Amino acid sequence: MAILTLPPLIRPRLVLKKVIDNTTEVQSSVVTQKLDTRKFTLVMASVITLNLLVIAGINILMTQDAFTLQRLKLERNTALDKKDAIQNRVNQLNSPTNLAKVASKMGMAPAAKIGYLNYSQLSDAATP
Repeated sequence: MAILTLPPLIRPRLVLKKVIDNTTEVQSSVVTQKLDTRKFTLVMASVITLNLLVIAGINILMTQDAFTLQRLKLERNTALDKKDAIQNRVNQLNSPTNLAKVASKMGMAPAAKIGYLNYSQLSDAATP
């Protein structure tokens, strides 16, 4: 049994030696060829330049939006201030003392007796 297991241990070593010999030949042929890196450098430089331009464009758009947002906030605050001023003026005009002054200027006088409406009498008077 031990003899049958021996040959598989020897065979992979021979195959490995052949693979190592083939790779050294391939490496020596690759080393003899001169590599041209100018195209790669040009492509990488153009990619980096394009990325920088895109980032600059995004930055410009965000800055413009920030200025627009600032202007809109200022307009909103101005409108809210005007609304508050109008509301204060309406509250002043609707105050009870101011309403009493306006009523007396129009010739209105306080009622001596309060008169209530009786709907049952009104419905009888409406039917002949």
